[in-house]
Amino acid sequence: MSVRLLFFAGVLLVGWSANAQKDKLSNKYREDQFYISFALQLQQENISGFKQNGFSNNFQIGFVRDIPLNITGRTALGLGLGYGYNRLISNLHLDTSGDKPTFFIRENERNRQTYSSFIIPLSFRFRTSTLDRTGFWRVYGGMKYIWNFSSHYNLFHGKSFQNDFIRKNNTTVFTSFGYNTWNILFEYDLNSIYNPEINLSVGNIPKLQTLKLGLIFYIL
Repeated sequence: MSVRLLFFAGVLLVGWSANAQKDKLSNKYREDQFYISFALQLQQENISGFKQNGFSNNFQIGFVRDIPLNITGRTALGLGLGYGYNRLISNLHLDTSGDKPTFFIRENERNRQTYSSFIIPLSFRFRTSTLDRTGFWRVYGGMKYIWNFSSHYNLFHGKSFQNDFIRKNNTTVFTSFGYNTWNILFEYDLNSIYNPEINLSVGNIPKLQTLKLGLIFYIL
């Protein structure tokens, strides 16, 4: 079964759990939350001569619906919707003059790739919270289904232009842990971020996955 099918099966499970727990937990608290995160992106690739020669970052904002799984409310599922913005800096030079877009290595260049994403996070949530305590420890983890759009490339010397070099659909795994509002975030792409039709100058398909390391803030 593909990762995408597993993800949507999880979404259906969340919906079923919400209905099953509705009467039993209707008078219990929920940690419905807005979230915002800022992360450094480390680029993991198969490209000879590749250099991440600048600050690559990720920004996310969204909302998560909390679905308690027990009477205490300390174990729950979370299903949300969010927006993400990505900026990657490297010495990859994108050439669109041929039949297919092609990446080249340009040693002294610092080219910028940017794209936006709609995000559906699905998580298991464990915390030490109670009904009357807002400061508590938490560990959240799960998967995110991501739909990418508006990918732009900015040459080291030149203007920004739009091109579909970023994969439209992707999936990430993530975990966050911390106390109260402040939490550490780790997130990793399960697939290359690049469209499989993109070429590399030496003939193979460029593969690049990002590891996001940063902070995520949960706001009630």
